[in-house]
Amino acid sequence: MKRYFKVLAFLFMIGLVACEYDYIVEDIPTPEPDPGNPISFSTQVEPIFQSKCIGCHDSRTPILVTGSAYDNLKDGNFINTDNPADSEVYKRSTDGHGQNMGSQERLLLLTWITEGAKDN
Repeated sequence: MKRYFKVLAFLFMIGLVACEYDYIVEDIPTPEPDPGNPISFSTQVEPIFQSKCIGCHDSRTPILVTGSAYDNLKDGNFINTDNPADSEVYKRSTDGHGQNMGSQERLLLLTWITEGAKDN
C-alpha cells in the first residue's frame, strides 16, 4: 500500500512538472497613420462609441455620449498619446470590456490615438 502511494505521488509530481501552457499574447498591431487622411474623431471614432459603448457609458465613466465623449476621455486620462497601446480606452476595448467592438474598430481607435487623439 505504501508503494502504491509513492508511485501515485511520483506520477502526480511528474504531471505537475510536465504541465506547460503557452500563453497566447495578442500582438498589438502597429497602426500606420496617414498624414494626408487623418482619422476623424467626430465621424469615425465617436460613432463606434455610440454604437458599441453607449449602452453602459451614457452614465458610467467615461461618459461617451455625443458631444462630450472627447472631453470625458481627455479629462479622465483615458488617452495616452505617448504610448497609445497603453491608453485606458484602448486597453478596455481589448480586455473583453469592449466585446462588441471588432478588430477593425479597435485598430481605428488605436490609430486615432497614435495620430495624437485630435478632436476633429
